[in-house]
Amino acid sequence: MSGKKKIVVRGGQVYDHDGDVHKPKVADILIEGSEIVAVGQNVDAGGAEVVDARNRLVVPGLINAHYHSHDTLCRGLFEELPLEFWLLYTLPLGQNRSKEELRARTLVGALESIRCGITCVQDMLGLAPLDDESTDVVVKAYQDIGLRVVFSPMVWDVPPVAMVRHKESLPEDVQEMLGNVGRPVDAQLDYLNSQFNRHPAKGTLHWAVAPFAPQRCTPKMLQGCADLSHKHNLPIYTHVYETRGQRLIARELFADHDGSLITYLERNGLLNPKLNIVHSVWITRQEMDRMAKAGAGIVLNHLSNLKLKSGIAPVLDMRESGVRLGLGCDNCSGSDVQSIFQAMKMFCMIASVSDPEPGAPLAHEVIRHATLGNARSAGLQGQVGALKPGHKADMVLIDLNDTAYLPYNSAARQFVYTETGRGIDKVMIDGRMVLQDRRVTTIDEDALRREVEGLMKHFIAEYEDVKKSRARALPYMLDAHRKMWEPDVGMNRFISRTRT
Repeated sequence: MSGKKKIVVRGGQVYDHDGDVHKPKVADILIEGSEIVAVGQNVDAGGAEVVDARNRLVVPGLINAHYHSHDTLCRGLFEELPLEFWLLYTLPLGQNRSKEELRARTLVGALESIRCGITCVQDMLGLAPLDDESTDVVVKAYQDIGLRVVFSPMVWDVPPVAMVRHKESLPEDVQEMLGNVGRPVDAQLDYLNSQFNRHPAKGTLHWAVAPFAPQRCTPKMLQGCADLSHKHNLPIYTHVYETRGQRLIARELFADHDGSLITYLERNGLLNPKLNIVHSVWITRQEMDRMAKAGAGIVLNHLSNLKLKSGIAPVLDMRESGVRLGLGCDNCSGSDVQSIFQAMKMFCMIASVSDPEPGAPLAHEVIRHATLGNARSAGLQGQVGALKPGHKADMVLIDLNDTAYLPYNSAARQFVYTETGRGIDKVMIDGRMVLQDRRVTTIDEDALRREVEGLMKHFIAEYEDVKKSRARALPYMLDAHRKMWEPDVGMNRFISRTRT
């Protein structure tokens, strides 16, 4: 006897990526400890706890391949702001927070994720200060609520103002406001190496290396990140080509790298199968092909790209190139919801408006991206993303009595196009039932709500102060934003006659 707790999920329609995706077969799933050990009909499960899954669709846990927990308390504060303006307000509100706020904001985002059927998030956290105590708070919050996390504290050393075109025209106080001081490289790399050793990856905790963006990192920083990735066998996530301005930065500031951030990453040891570039709205087809050849991946975030006026990623070109694809939900104040359902549907819709010909991505394809593809991006292939023996017991039970499945014609299509998360009945992560009868079992939701409400008075007052102080920079930001549209970049990522 193994001594591990045994659970059998009995009689559900178990979604199999390689089986009938429209009417999955009824089967049982036997779990020992944190792993699936058998999937089939009438599985022998003597002594196991029984989870009744009749009239339930059982799907692999959804994975969010791009998320930031540092701005969960900013939800609902912003709309109709381009990315660079939005960052002006959100970044100060994510740094140097109390430990109480740090824990609360982590739990709020994790709670929403679980309620939306997400069993694993890649948290590309803007953590300041980068210290043991702050890290411990975040790690413990994730462990307490039970959400699997690929924890990725961001590092950078090039100051933000260095990326502003015509920055020499900015007054000194505005440059200081935007951020004119970099960070020491060695201290940040030492911090990451220390955390990987202090909190070894096990259970629901995993790690990744996250240089903020190539243009915000010197070669020394990127090479250091590449070394850490190799040393600890970790994936890499970095923001690339989110906006038109970043395409211009590549051309103007990285001319000695062929005007390409992909070339810059390659020359510093990062273009390999562990690399995931996030957004890629303004990427060229040639760069996609190079990434596909290298085995690198792209994580799409259509929701935030649309809200923050960044443009529309060229999904069909990406599919044709063969580059590995994943899906993310991005910030709680930039998308503004942690819903892979919305991300999956948006992926299909964006492809549909990109070409009127039949053949847009099919529902079962985008489900693969949200599970197997996102698992691959995190280096967790063979561990999560499918309901198979040997995989972790991460799964979601969907109530087929919900009107989203009335009539019930296709599990895959209705899961992508009609499910909103309302039908989620149970969520299991690592063999632990974290959502039971639509209620999180691992934390006191009511207590968390009261705690957040208590924090918000001070938080909103601080936000108002930030908004007032940033007013000085707005005319200069607007001027820089408009100048961004003057040069031709050789591509268009907007549904517009005038923006090219």
